[in-house]
Amino acid sequence: MDAPDYSQHTEQQLRQILGRIDAARFPERVQEIEARLASLALSPAQAKTEPVADDAPDVVIAGLWRRIGACLIDGILLFLIGQAAGLVLYQQFSALGPWGVFVGVFITLVYFGVTQSSLGGGQSPGMRITGLKVVSATGGMLGIAAACLRAAIFCLVFFLNGVVINLGPNKEWEWLNMGLLVLMFGLIFSIFYLLMFNRRTRQSTHDLAVGAFVVRAGSGKLRLPQTSIWRGHAAFIAAAVIVFAGIALVSRQLVFKTELGPLVSALEKLQELPSIQGASIALMTSYAGNETRKYLSINAIVDASLQDPQGFAQGVVQTVLNNYPEASHQPVIIVSLRSGYNIGIASRWNITNYAHTPAEWQALPATVQP
Repeated sequence: MDAPDYSQHTEQQLRQILGRIDAARFPERVQEIEARLASLALSPAQAKTEPVADDAPDVVIAGLWRRIGACLIDGILLFLIGQAAGLVLYQQFSALGPWGVFVGVFITLVYFGVTQSSLGGGQSPGMRITGLKVVSATGGMLGIAAACLRAAIFCLVFFLNGVVINLGPNKEWEWLNMGLLVLMFGLIFSIFYLLMFNRRTRQSTHDLAVGAFVVRAGSGKLRLPQTSIWRGHAAFIAAAVIVFAGIALVSRQLVFKTELGPLVSALEKLQELPSIQGASIALMTSYAGNETRKYLSINAIVDASLQDPQGFAQGVVQTVLNNYPEASHQPVIIVSLRSGYNIGIASRWNITNYAHTPAEWQALPATVQP
């Protein structure tokens, strides 16, 4: 039997053959494959790419809408994974409280880190469906560490954007909270800005961090951009972040000088109550025909093991009344207690609503001390 010619095989094909071959029967073939892999390692640009067909179209940078389509498909798949995990581990996820979001972070990093690295051929399921691929600047595939870092930059800001950051009552922490807010805005803005306006390389923030490109999958000659990103993009992003930071700082100062200041103070006190994992307060207006109704809405995420939800709700209202006297003039105060989990990629909540006038609330017994 003639020995096979391994010189035309790609690295991925050689590794698949090496995993199936009987080393005891064909030791010389194993040595030949290993020698071929070693030679390919010295030329990564050739090792990582598929053989080029003469009539195959060039492999070029992917456009914006295809990338958005791939991201949406991957998002749906991650949601289904999260929902399935939640059906089995509901109690465990509920017990994690706000820390549950890091479960979703871990699942997402594994999902993209494996599929978009050399282990998964540089393609997540969404990319396979839309015909895209992640490659390095040499045309090869990313290592798992680089793929995880790329995924972390893109995904973490979206997970952390919904997390309530409560570092305590000390005013010194306010600057750290503000810094984290500006950082998240800067990352989110830069990712979407570069996706839309970086027409030279079509690289966004997470691509630039690891030197990656998203290309149309194919067997043709790879043509990566020969020019670098325009430096003006960095200046524009920096200016946008500075403007946002200034607006956020001024807005915060103005809020405390208006009638909303006591409402914000009431929210801070509310978040210090036991069993509360997160809360929000809002003055709401509803319209039904010609009738206009105003009410105060209080939403709180609580422990699922709460023994007396209505008594707890009364304690929540009393805390708000003590720190926001204007609440006593509202026609109705609605308290929504939510228990469940949020792991970032999926969530499930059990919601109980209580609605009373301020006088009715004060007549109820409380189970927490405001």
